[in-house]
Amino acid sequence: MELRQIQLIVETYFDLKINVKSRRRDIVDARKMYFGLCKNFTNYGLVQMGYSLNKNHATALYNIVSCKDLRQTDIDFDRKYLALYKKISFLQSNKWKPKTYTLPKVIHPGILRHADKKSIRKIFNKRRSITKQRYELH
Repeated sequence: MELRQIQLIVETYFDLKINVKSRRRDIVDARKMYFGLCKNFTNYGLVQMGYSLNKNHATALYNIVSCKDLRQTDIDFDRKYLALYKKISFLQSNKWKPKTYTLPKVIHPGILRHADKKSIRKIFNKRRSITKQRYELH
């Protein structure tokens, strides 16, 4: 899962932008959940996580720690975090992806017809019917 995908999921869940410079409680909580989810679902470092929202690594670390603390104390925050966690883990699993079907390999009839006489490269090489003479090339 990529950082941008997690950011879009969090922004659509809360219906707000999390990379704006604001101290409103709903934006701050959404940003904390974003950093906590990025820590759980990606292998990116603090610098890359902070850079994804135009913040620095210390902000990312602080939000990860405070997300963990808020989950233990605030029931509403924990409920929202778990809803996002389930949504991302479902998208990360293979259950939502459509089934892929493999088509049988088709053998070109030219291979069967000329298999013992010519090489495959000569069969499929598209040559001109009339070759140009040397003096016509210049």
